[in-house]
Amino acid sequence: MKDEGFTVSVVEDEAVLRQEMAFQLRHNGFAVETFESAAAFYRYLATHPRTIAVLDIGLSGEDGLSVCRYLRQHDERMGIVFVTARSLREDRLEGLARGADAYLVKPVDMDELMLILKRLAARFAQDDSAAAPARGGGGGWQLDPFSGFLLAPNQARLRLSMNEQQVFKALLARSGEVCRTGELALAIGFNPDEVDKHRIEVIVSRLRSKVERECGLVLPVRSVRGQGYVLELVA
Repeated sequence: MKDEGFTVSVVEDEAVLRQEMAFQLRHNGFAVETFESAAAFYRYLATHPRTIAVLDIGLSGEDGLSVCRYLRQHDERMGIVFVTARSLREDRLEGLARGADAYLVKPVDMDELMLILKRLAARFAQDDSAAAPARGGGGGWQLDPFSGFLLAPNQARLRLSMNEQQVFKALLARSGEVCRTGELALAIGFNPDEVDKHRIEVIVSRLRSKVERECGLVLPVRSVRGQGYVLELVA
Protein backbone atom coordinates (compact mmCIF):
# COMPACT_ATOMS: atom_id res chain seq x y z
CA MET A 1 0.00 0.00 0.00
CA LYS A 2 3.03 2.28 0.16
CA ASP A 3 2.46 3.59 -3.34
CA GLU A 4 -1.01 4.95 -2.62
CA GLY A 5 0.20 8.35 -1.42
CA PHE A 6 -0.76 8.36 2.24
CA THR A 7 0.79 7.49 5.57
CA VAL A 8 -0.38 6.09 8.88
CA SER A 9 0.62 8.35 11.77
CA VAL A 10 1.00 6.50 15.06
CA VAL A 11 0.77 8.98 17.95
CA GLU A 12 1.76 7.09 21.11
CA ASP A 13 3.95 8.30 23.98
CA GLU A 14 5.08 4.82 25.09
CA ALA A 15 8.12 4.07 22.95
CA VAL A 16 7.87 0.26 23.02
CA LEU A 17 4.21 0.25 21.98
CA ARG A 18 4.84 2.89 19.33
CA GLN A 19 7.73 0.98 17.79
CA GLU A 20 5.94 -2.38 17.90
CA MET A 21 2.81 -1.03 16.21
CA ALA A 22 4.88 0.74 13.55
CA PHE A 23 6.86 -2.44 12.88
CA GLN A 24 3.74 -4.55 12.37
CA LEU A 25 2.04 -1.98 10.15
CA ARG A 26 5.15 -1.56 7.99
CA HIS A 27 5.46 -5.33 7.74
CA ASN A 28 1.96 -5.34 6.27
CA GLY A 29 2.73 -2.72 3.65
CA PHE A 30 1.75 0.57 5.28
CA ALA A 31 3.93 3.67 5.16
CA VAL A 32 4.19 4.69 8.82
CA GLU A 33 5.37 7.76 10.72
CA THR A 34 5.57 7.78 14.52
CA PHE A 35 5.18 10.58 17.06
CA GLU A 36 5.46 10.72 20.84
CA SER A 37 3.35 13.85 21.26
CA ALA A 38 0.58 15.89 19.70
CA ALA A 39 2.98 18.76 19.04
CA ALA A 40 5.31 16.56 16.97
CA PHE A 41 2.35 15.18 15.02
CA TYR A 42 1.00 18.67 14.27
CA ARG A 43 4.35 19.73 12.83
CA TYR A 44 4.29 16.74 10.48
CA LEU A 45 0.64 17.28 9.59
CA ALA A 46 1.33 20.84 8.43
CA THR A 47 3.15 19.50 5.37
CA HIS A 48 1.73 15.96 5.11
CA PRO A 49 -2.08 16.15 5.30
CA ARG A 50 -2.68 12.79 3.58
CA THR A 51 -2.47 10.64 6.68
CA ILE A 52 -4.57 8.39 8.89
CA ALA A 53 -4.13 9.11 12.60
CA VAL A 54 -3.82 6.26 15.09
CA LEU A 55 -4.10 7.99 18.47
CA ASP A 56 -3.53 6.99 22.06
CA ILE A 57 -5.90 8.90 24.36
CA GLY A 58 -3.54 9.14 27.33
CA LEU A 59 -0.81 11.18 25.67
CA SER A 60 1.50 13.37 27.71
CA GLY A 61 0.58 17.01 27.26
CA GLU A 62 -2.37 17.41 24.90
CA ASP A 63 -4.41 14.21 25.11
CA GLY A 64 -5.81 12.18 22.24
CA LEU A 65 -9.38 13.42 22.68
CA SER A 66 -8.24 17.00 22.22
CA VAL A 67 -6.16 16.01 19.19
CA CYS A 68 -9.15 14.24 17.66
CA ARG A 69 -11.37 17.27 18.14
CA TYR A 70 -8.77 19.51 16.50
CA LEU A 71 -8.32 17.14 13.55
CA ARG A 72 -12.04 16.78 12.96
CA GLN A 73 -12.56 20.55 13.06
CA HIS A 74 -9.97 21.00 10.32
CA ASP A 75 -10.58 17.92 8.16
CA GLU A 76 -13.89 16.10 8.19
CA ARG A 77 -12.53 13.22 6.09
CA MET A 78 -9.30 12.37 7.91
CA GLY A 79 -9.23 8.80 9.19
CA ILE A 80 -8.94 8.75 12.98
CA VAL A 81 -8.56 5.58 15.07
CA PHE A 82 -8.23 5.52 18.85
CA VAL A 83 -5.98 2.83 20.32
CA THR A 84 -6.23 3.06 24.08
CA ALA A 85 -6.29 1.22 27.39
CA ARG A 86 -9.57 2.93 28.32
CA SER A 87 -12.19 0.22 27.97
CA LEU A 88 -15.27 1.74 29.63
CA ARG A 89 -18.35 2.22 27.46
CA GLU A 90 -18.45 5.91 28.41
CA ASP A 91 -14.89 6.40 27.16
CA ARG A 92 -15.69 4.66 23.87
CA LEU A 93 -18.79 6.78 23.30
CA GLU A 94 -16.88 9.96 24.08
CA GLY A 95 -14.15 9.01 21.62
CA LEU A 96 -16.68 8.35 18.87
CA ALA A 97 -18.55 11.55 19.69
CA ARG A 98 -15.32 13.52 19.25
CA GLY A 99 -15.21 12.25 15.67
CA ALA A 100 -13.12 9.06 15.69
CA ASP A 101 -13.90 6.47 13.03
CA ALA A 102 -12.97 3.55 15.26
CA TYR A 103 -12.14 2.88 18.91
CA LEU A 104 -9.91 -0.09 19.77
CA VAL A 105 -8.88 -1.21 23.24
CA LYS A 106 -5.34 -2.39 24.01
CA PRO A 107 -4.02 -4.98 23.51
CA VAL A 108 -5.06 -4.35 19.93
CA ASP A 109 -5.97 -7.06 17.46
CA MET A 110 -3.63 -6.01 14.64
CA ASP A 111 -5.71 -7.80 12.02
CA GLU A 112 -8.72 -5.71 13.03
CA LEU A 113 -6.66 -2.51 13.00
CA MET A 114 -5.32 -3.24 9.53
CA LEU A 115 -8.80 -3.90 8.16
CA ILE A 116 -9.95 -0.57 9.57
CA LEU A 117 -6.95 1.24 8.08
CA LYS A 118 -7.56 -0.30 4.66
CA ARG A 119 -11.18 0.84 4.82
CA LEU A 120 -10.16 4.36 5.79
CA ALA A 121 -7.53 4.41 3.04
CA ALA A 122 -10.34 4.38 0.48
CA ARG A 123 -10.72 8.11 1.18
CA PHE A 124 -7.54 8.70 -0.75
CA ALA A 125 -8.63 6.65 -3.76
CA GLN A 126 -10.08 9.68 -5.51
CA ASP A 127 -8.94 13.30 -5.34
CA ASP A 128 -11.54 15.62 -3.84
CA SER A 129 -11.61 17.71 -6.97
CA ALA A 130 -12.56 14.83 -9.26
CA ALA A 131 -15.92 15.17 -10.87
CA ALA A 132 -18.46 12.49 -10.09
CA PRO A 133 -22.16 11.95 -10.55
CA ALA A 134 -24.05 12.74 -7.37
CA ARG A 135 -26.26 10.15 -5.78
CA GLY A 136 -29.58 11.54 -4.74
CA GLY A 137 -33.27 11.13 -4.53
CA GLY A 138 -36.30 13.25 -3.84
CA GLY A 139 -36.14 16.26 -1.59
CA GLY A 140 -32.96 17.66 -3.13
CA TRP A 141 -30.47 15.81 -0.91
CA GLN A 142 -27.51 14.43 -2.89
CA LEU A 143 -24.18 12.83 -2.08
CA ASP A 144 -21.08 13.11 -4.24
CA PRO A 145 -19.45 9.68 -3.69
CA PHE A 146 -15.96 10.82 -4.71
CA SER A 147 -15.60 14.14 -2.92
CA GLY A 148 -17.67 13.10 0.09
CA PHE A 149 -19.80 16.25 -0.06
CA LEU A 150 -23.46 16.22 0.91
CA LEU A 151 -25.45 18.64 -1.26
CA ALA A 152 -28.45 20.11 0.55
CA PRO A 153 -31.68 21.38 -1.06
CA ASN A 154 -30.61 24.98 -0.35
CA GLN A 155 -27.37 24.38 -2.35
CA ALA A 156 -25.22 24.26 0.79
CA ARG A 157 -22.31 21.79 0.62
CA LEU A 158 -21.07 19.79 3.57
CA ARG A 159 -18.14 17.38 3.65
CA LEU A 160 -18.94 14.14 5.48
CA SER A 161 -16.64 11.70 7.21
CA MET A 162 -16.44 8.26 5.61
CA ASN A 163 -18.72 6.68 8.20
CA GLU A 164 -21.25 9.47 7.72
CA GLN A 165 -21.10 8.94 3.96
CA GLN A 166 -21.73 5.22 4.27
CA VAL A 167 -24.61 5.71 6.69
CA PHE A 168 -26.22 8.34 4.45
CA LYS A 169 -25.81 6.12 1.37
CA ALA A 170 -27.55 3.25 3.18
CA LEU A 171 -30.39 5.51 4.30
CA LEU A 172 -30.71 7.01 0.82
CA ALA A 173 -30.88 3.58 -0.80
CA ARG A 174 -33.90 2.79 1.38
CA SER A 175 -35.44 6.25 1.58
CA GLY A 176 -38.97 6.10 2.92
CA GLU A 177 -38.31 2.71 4.51
CA VAL A 178 -36.73 1.69 7.79
CA CYS A 179 -33.01 1.02 7.44
CA ARG A 180 -32.23 -1.32 10.30
CA THR A 181 -29.33 -0.78 12.66
CA GLY A 182 -27.71 -3.99 11.40
CA GLU A 183 -27.76 -2.69 7.83
CA LEU A 184 -26.07 0.53 8.92
CA ALA A 185 -23.45 -1.50 10.79
CA LEU A 186 -22.72 -3.45 7.61
CA ALA A 187 -22.49 -0.18 5.67
CA ILE A 188 -19.61 1.01 7.86
CA GLY A 189 -17.87 -2.36 7.72
CA PHE A 190 -18.85 -4.01 10.99
CA ASN A 191 -20.53 -7.27 11.93
CA PRO A 192 -24.16 -6.35 12.72
CA ASP A 193 -24.25 -8.98 15.47
CA GLU A 194 -21.28 -7.47 17.26
CA VAL A 195 -21.44 -3.71 16.69
CA ASP A 196 -22.63 -1.55 19.59
CA LYS A 197 -25.88 0.11 18.49
CA HIS A 198 -24.76 3.24 20.34
CA ARG A 199 -21.99 3.62 17.76
CA ILE A 200 -24.65 4.01 15.07
CA GLU A 201 -26.57 6.45 17.28
CA VAL A 202 -23.45 8.60 17.67
CA ILE A 203 -22.82 8.71 13.90
CA VAL A 204 -26.45 9.60 13.08
CA SER A 205 -26.59 12.21 15.85
CA ARG A 206 -23.33 13.78 14.66
CA LEU A 207 -24.61 13.84 11.08
CA ARG A 208 -27.87 15.53 12.07
CA SER A 209 -26.09 18.15 14.17
CA LYS A 210 -23.53 18.88 11.46
CA VAL A 211 -26.20 19.36 8.78
CA GLU A 212 -28.24 21.69 10.97
CA ARG A 213 -25.18 23.70 12.01
CA GLU A 214 -23.53 23.99 8.60
CA CYS A 215 -26.50 23.94 6.22
CA GLY A 216 -29.21 25.53 8.33
CA LEU A 217 -31.59 22.66 7.56
CA VAL A 218 -32.94 19.69 9.46
CA LEU A 219 -31.86 16.38 7.95
CA PRO A 220 -35.09 14.37 7.55
CA VAL A 221 -33.87 11.27 9.37
CA ARG A 222 -36.28 9.79 11.91
CA SER A 223 -35.38 7.12 14.44
CA VAL A 224 -37.68 4.11 14.71
CA ARG A 225 -37.38 2.71 18.20
CA GLY A 226 -35.94 -0.77 18.36
CA GLN A 227 -35.48 -0.98 14.59
CA GLY A 228 -33.33 1.70 12.99
CA TYR A 229 -33.75 4.92 11.02
CA VAL A 230 -35.72 6.17 8.04
CA LEU A 231 -34.79 8.96 5.62
CA GLU A 232 -38.04 10.75 4.80
CA LEU A 233 -37.60 12.54 1.49
CA VAL A 234 -40.28 14.56 -0.25
CA ALA A 235 -40.50 13.84 -3.97
